[in-house]
Amino acid sequence: MSPLVSNKVIPLLESRGFKARNGLKVLHQKCLITIDKEWNLIHMHDHIEEMGKNIVRREHRNEPTKHSRLWVQEETEYVLANDLGTEATRCIELEITPEIVLESLRNMKKLECLIVHNGVVENVSDDCVKINEAREYFPNSLQYLYWEKYHHRCLPKTFEANNLVALGIGGSKIRQLWEGGKIMKRLKFLDLSNSKELRSLDLGLTPNLERLHLHYCEKLVALDVHGGCLKSLVYLNLNKCKSLKSTSFIEQLESLEVLDMGGLNLMEFPNYITTRHSNNSLLELELTGNYYIEEVPSSIGNLHQLVSLNLSWCTNLKSIPGSIYSLQHLTTLNLSYTGIEELSEDLGQLECLEELDLSGTKVKHLPGSICMLKHLKTLLLGACQYLEKLPEDVGQLESLEELHLVFCLNIREIPNSICELKCLKVLKLFGCKRLEKLPEELGNLKSLQLLILLFTGITQLPQSIYSVKGLKIKKPDHSLILL
Repeated sequence: MSPLVSNKVIPLLESRGFKARNGLKVLHQKCLITIDKEWNLIHMHDHIEEMGKNIVRREHRNEPTKHSRLWVQEETEYVLANDLGTEATRCIELEITPEIVLESLRNMKKLECLIVHNGVVENVSDDCVKINEAREYFPNSLQYLYWEKYHHRCLPKTFEANNLVALGIGGSKIRQLWEGGKIMKRLKFLDLSNSKELRSLDLGLTPNLERLHLHYCEKLVALDVHGGCLKSLVYLNLNKCKSLKSTSFIEQLESLEVLDMGGLNLMEFPNYITTRHSNNSLLELELTGNYYIEEVPSSIGNLHQLVSLNLSWCTNLKSIPGSIYSLQHLTTLNLSYTGIEELSEDLGQLECLEELDLSGTKVKHLPGSICMLKHLKTLLLGACQYLEKLPEDVGQLESLEELHLVFCLNIREIPNSICELKCLKVLKLFGCKRLEKLPEELGNLKSLQLLILLFTGITQLPQSIYSVKGLKIKKPDHSLILL
């Protein structure tokens, strides 16, 4: 089975009344699914998928009109083409084509979930009658509606949407949700990302939203937030909404946990994010790609619950305030490709830090206190061309799993203490041209799985490394060793 994007799975399950987040954790604990946090994907074993499908089909195997779910394209086309839709159908997933007829949807009075993929329709003109008529038959029972690259400028007037909990029409040609406006009190999830024609959005129509995806809505100028709406919003993605004139409404979002304001061309750090009377619940803050930001206010220390802070590609940022080191819950700090030249010894106070990305910075020396970060799992130092050496006590990073030193052109040696990193799985030294040897005891790294030495000055490997079973080594001569 193809992996599922968790951002789509969770709204789908919660729209049907399931406690998705807790349920997925239980399934993961029982090894019925796997969760890839890096790529935000959920994987299910083919046999489990097959079992679920058999449960749906077993009573009426050859009668798709009686199935609660339709996902086989040929069966769905047959049901729709012959106007055989019934109240038995609860969920449909289909690929829309110019030949498919969706009028039969009007007979599916209890349809709760509709997932439409464009297929070959992507390049079909907007005056295709069957495609244009399709939207007029949305049953009012729908709780989850996902239409890939929705071709219309608004939702149909005939669709009451009183039961709609999740709406995903990313990549659409939509300009407004409704003609005239219609309040959707049950809507919790709204994805309008990559909608190139969207210029304004009245969020008073969706007062109970919890998650709002607007990334890559590059022509979006204004968001109308009024009357105390969005009190329940926990997730807001405005990445690359570079035409947005004002974001001050964010100060009103008292429940906000995740905020992405990357690529907004902000001239300065938005102070309202860190005011004491708002955003005390903020867990994740993304400001990547805001090149003009030159400083971060000391009030960022007010975000006591912050878990992740991403300031990457804020290229004019030269330093960070000491108050950042007071963020005791911070697990991820991304300062890559900023203008930062030095970090304070107070870095060691970030006791919960698990990932630190300093790639592409001008840092010459890492503070010795970095070795106090007992939970640090990932240290990324790629393209740190001014970095001259690692701390001698780097071996004290007892939880470190990945160390990237790619194109650190001034690194001449690796401290012997690195051999104490019992959890280290990945060591990348690609492009460290001045590095000519490795510590003799490197074979003590029994957890090491990948060692990349391409474009280094290393001519000979320490003998001890050959005792590490399962290790993949990419040598300077481009050869590959599998141990």
